[in-house]
Amino acid sequence: MSEHYERHAVQVSNAFMDLLDENAKAAITEEHRNELAMLVEAAISTAVLEEMERAADEVAALSKRLRQHAEHYDKA
Repeated sequence: MSEHYERHAVQVSNAFMDLLDENAKAAITEEHRNELAMLVEAAISTAVLEEMERAADEVAALSKRLRQHAEHYDKA
């Protein structure tokens, strides 16, 4: 999936470049564009991992509630 993040990061950095005027574009090197794309990719990856951790925590909590419900089902 990293290739997907990388492609998206390049698209975001290209969109940023499109917002700049010609003088600003001329001042930004290819190396700078690559660094921007890497920063964007890192941000995407971090956001995705944080969301996956949150989802995993929700699943774990649901699993715990389901187990408790199952253990006490016949006792009600």
